[in-house]
Amino acid sequence: MVRKLVVAAVGLSVAIGGMVVPAQVAGAVGAEVSPVVLAPDDDAAAPVDGASADGSSDATAVEPEVVDPDVTAVPVDGVDPAASRDSSAYAPAQTDAASAPAVAAVDPDDVVALGARTFTGHFLVAGVTWDPGQDVAVTQVAVRVREGGTWTPWQDLDVVDVGVPGERPGTEPLISSGADAAQVRVATAGGDAEPAGLRLDVIDPGTTPVASTSTSTPTSSSGDTGVQAVADVVPAVETVPAPTPTPTPTTAPAPTPTPTPTTPTPTTPTTVTVAAKAGAKGDVIRPTIVTRKQWGANEKRGSAWPEVSSRLTAMYLHHTAGTNSYTKAQSAAIVRGIYAFHTGSRDWPDIGYQFLVDRFGTIYQGRRDAMTDLPIGAQAGGYNTDTIGVSAMGNFQTGNPPAAMVASVEKVFAWQAYAHGLNATGRATLITGSSTGSNTKAKAGAKVSVPVILGHRDTNGTACPGWRLYEKLPAIRKAVKKQVTAAIAKYGKPVPALPAPTAVAPTSTQVPVQWASKSTYRWKAVKGAVSYQVLTRSSGLTYAMDDDRAWTVLKTVKGTSTSIATDPGRTRVIAVRAIDSKARRGLVTVIGQVTRLVDWSSVTRSASWKRSTATGYTTYRTTASGATLTVKSVKQARAVLLQVARGPATGRIEVKAGSKRLGYIETRSSTTTSRAVVRLDLPASTSGTITLRTVAGRGPVTVAGVAFPRVRTAALTLGLGLLPSATPTKVALSASQAPFLEATSSVYRWKKVSTAVRYEVFVRTAAHGKALPSSWTKVRTTTGTSYRLPTSPSGRTWLVGVRAVGKGGSSAITSFPRATRPVSSALVKRSSGWTTKHGDSWYRAQVWQATTAKRTLTVTSAKSVRAVRLIVASAPGRGRVVVKIGSTTIKTVSTASAQPTAHRHIDIVLPKARSGTLKVTTLDHRTVRISAIVLGR
Repeated sequence: MVRKLVVAAVGLSVAIGGMVVPAQVAGAVGAEVSPVVLAPDDDAAAPVDGASADGSSDATAVEPEVVDPDVTAVPVDGVDPAASRDSSAYAPAQTDAASAPAVAAVDPDDVVALGARTFTGHFLVAGVTWDPGQDVAVTQVAVRVREGGTWTPWQDLDVVDVGVPGERPGTEPLISSGADAAQVRVATAGGDAEPAGLRLDVIDPGTTPVASTSTSTPTSSSGDTGVQAVADVVPAVETVPAPTPTPTPTTAPAPTPTPTPTTPTPTTPTTVTVAAKAGAKGDVIRPTIVTRKQWGANEKRGSAWPEVSSRLTAMYLHHTAGTNSYTKAQSAAIVRGIYAFHTGSRDWPDIGYQFLVDRFGTIYQGRRDAMTDLPIGAQAGGYNTDTIGVSAMGNFQTGNPPAAMVASVEKVFAWQAYAHGLNATGRATLITGSSTGSNTKAKAGAKVSVPVILGHRDTNGTACPGWRLYEKLPAIRKAVKKQVTAAIAKYGKPVPALPAPTAVAPTSTQVPVQWASKSTYRWKAVKGAVSYQVLTRSSGLTYAMDDDRAWTVLKTVKGTSTSIATDPGRTRVIAVRAIDSKARRGLVTVIGQVTRLVDWSSVTRSASWKRSTATGYTTYRTTASGATLTVKSVKQARAVLLQVARGPATGRIEVKAGSKRLGYIETRSSTTTSRAVVRLDLPASTSGTITLRTVAGRGPVTVAGVAFPRVRTAALTLGLGLLPSATPTKVALSASQAPFLEATSSVYRWKKVSTAVRYEVFVRTAAHGKALPSSWTKVRTTTGTSYRLPTSPSGRTWLVGVRAVGKGGSSAITSFPRATRPVSSALVKRSSGWTTKHGDSWYRAQVWQATTAKRTLTVTSAKSVRAVRLIVASAPGRGRVVVKIGSTTIKTVSTASAQPTAHRHIDIVLPKARSGTLKVTTLDHRTVRISAIVLGR
C-alpha cells in the first residue's frame, strides 16, 4: 500500500510546534506529545509484536505471514522558509570517515531542498529518491527523524546506483527503531537546480511473527562484545536448520556449486594438508538463516534478478544507516521495509543484498535464490558481478558492532568461502563496471586488486560499513579462514551438488549460425536432477559480447530440451545446469554459441542489387562489379558467413573492415546450387564497418544472408545444402477449388524444391459456424508434389499448407487459399412460398423455387464470411434477390440470364469479413430457383 503525503498544498497541512502535520491528524499531535502512529485506516497501530523494553523477544514458533508494507511518499520541494530559520537546519550530518567517526558539513548555498519537519506516521525504514534522467550532481542527502519524541542528528545517506534500467536514483535506506516524523536536506554541486521528483519515502513494514527456537548465543572470534547502550545480547533466531553433510563417493572435488566450466582459482589459495576423503556439498556448513517466507516477504513485489554470477571472487561487508537500538522483534520488519524501499521506491527487481544480519546475530536471506545461487546484488555499484554482499543492520560509526552480529557475519562468509574455494585472507581481482552514480574509485574497465573479504569503502567513495565495523575486518578474515580450514579438515573440499549435463551436439543449422529464428537445444538427463536451468550470455550485432563473469537465466525446465528464440544479428551462448530437490545448482555445460543472420534492414546496398523472393526467401543479386553490401558498427566478428548461389560462372566477393582488406570469398563452383554456405575466418576479432564488394570480371553474385559469428572454425566452406529448404511454391488453385469448392475432393500441387527430401502437408479446418483453429494439423508426409484432400462434409472450410523438409531442416509453411463447401441443405431455413423441385440437371439434383416477392432463405451462425456464392438455375425473365448478413445489405443480384442455365454461379465479394445470420430474399413476383448457398471465408 502506498500513501502520498502532501505537505505543500494549502489546507492540507498545519504547523504545530515547528513541525508540519497533515490537517486530518493535527488535532491529535502536539509539539511535546509522544509519537503518534498513523495506521492506514487512521486508527492507532498496535505495538510491535513480541517487543519488550530491553529489546528482547518472547516470540514462539508460529506460521509466518506475508505482510505488505505501508509506504508513505513525502514530496520535498525547495527550501522551506520556516525550516531554514532553525538553528540546526544546516548542522553537519553524521557520516563515516576513513579513520574515525566524523561529520559532513554543508554549505547553505549548496542546499537546494530543505523540507519541513514533517509528521509521517509510524515507520522503521526511510530513504530519499528523485526522478531518473537528470544531470544533477547530488553531493549530500541528509535525513533526521523523530524517535520517542526526540529528534536525531542529521544522518548522511550514501547515494547508491546499481545501473538497473528504469531505476529511480536515490540513497541507501535509513533504519529506525520507530520514528513518526522526518526532515530531508539535499545539496548539489554549486547549489544547482533541485532534482525533479524529489521525495522521502517512509515505510511502516507492519508486523508478522517469525518462527523461532532458542539457541546459544553466537560467539565472535574477532573480539568485541558490543556497546551503544545495548542490553544483554539476545540469541539469534534460528529457523532454518543447517544442512546435514551428505558425502558422495568421489575424490575429485570441485571448488563451487555454481561454476562455469573454467572456474578460476583464487589468487592466493589456502594451503591445507588433509587426508583424501569423500567430499560434502558446499552447503554443509551453511549457518541458520531466516528465509524470505519466514520474514514475511511479499513475493508479488519485484521479481527474481535475471543475472547470476558464474563464480564468486570476493565478498563485501555492507551496512545500513540509522539506529542501532531496534528490538529483536523489529528486525524482520526492518528487512521487509528495506525490501519495500528497494523494490517500490528505487524500482529494483529485488532487495539489494544477498544476506542481512541484525545486531542480535540473526541472519536473513535477502535476494531470491541467494541460498542456492549467486544472484547479482547491489552491494557495491560497479563491482556487483562475481561478488556478494552481507549487510549489517545498523550504523557503526561510533558504537562497536555486537559480538553476535560479527559472529554471524563470519559464518556467512565462511560458508560461502568454503563452497566457492576462496582464500579468506587472500586477494582477488575485480573489474570495474560502468555504474555512473556509485562513486567508484577506479575508472570503468579498470582491474583492481582487493581483499577477498572487503568493505564497501575499499572500492567506492564511501566509508561503509562504518569505521567500527570496518576495523574488525582483519579479525573477521582470520576467523573465516579458520572456519574454512576446519571444514576442509572435517569434510574435505566440497563437491558439486550435481554433475554437468552432457550436451547433445547442435546441428550444422544451429552452430555457428542459427538459421531459424527459434531452435531447440538438448542435453542428457542428470541423475538426481528435478529440473534444469537454461542460461545464456548474448549481445546484439553492434554491442560487445558479455564476459564470462555472469549468466542471464532464461528459464527453468523439467525436461532435457528447450526452444530458444534469437533476434536477427544476435550472438548467444547457450548453457544448462541441473537443479536437485534442495534447489542446489550443479555444474554448467555450454551447449554452444550461436549467431543469427543480420536483418536486411541493417545492410546498406548499392544501387545495382536487385531483390527477389522467387525462391521462397529473400535474395539480392547483382551482375555489376564493385557492388557493395555494407554493415556498420559490427562488434567482435571472428568470421564472415554468407548464404550464396554457387555455380561455374558465379562471382567473387572482397571483404573489407574499414579500408583494410580481410580477404575474399569465392562463390564459383563446378556444381550449381541456389543456396550454399561459404565462410571467411578472420585473423582476429574485428569491429567496425564491414563491406562486401563484388570483384570485376568474375560473374554475377547472389546473396541470401549475411552473418558475423564470434567464433572461428577450421573450414572455409561449411558445405552445401545444409540450410533449411526453400519454401515450396504452390501451384495456383483453379476457380472450382477456391474460395468455393463444390466437389467432394480437391488436389493441391506445388513445385519441387531441389534440397527437399520430403514434404509435410498440414490442414486447418472448421465446420460451418466455427472459427478456424490457430494451429496446423499434419495430415500427410509425401515425397511427391501433390496431395488430394477429401472434402465431402457440407459447409466446412479448409486451409491447406505444405512445407519442404531437407537435410538442413524444414522450410516455412506455404498456405493455399481457403476453400469452403456449400452449406448443408438442412441448415437452410425457408419461409413460406418456397417449394422444392428435383431434377438431375440441377446441383444436388434439386432447387428451391419461389414465384413471389419477400420469400426468404435463412442461414444462421455465419462466421467470418468474405464471399457468398449462390448456385442458381437461371433463365430469361427470372427474378432478383437481395443478400443480407445481419442488418447489413450486401448486394442485390438478378438470377436472370440470356440463355437457360441449370447450374450458374452468382459470386459476391464482401469488403470485409462479416458474421451473423445470412438472408436471401426475393424482390419480384418472378421465378427464382436456388440450389445451394456457399459462405466463403
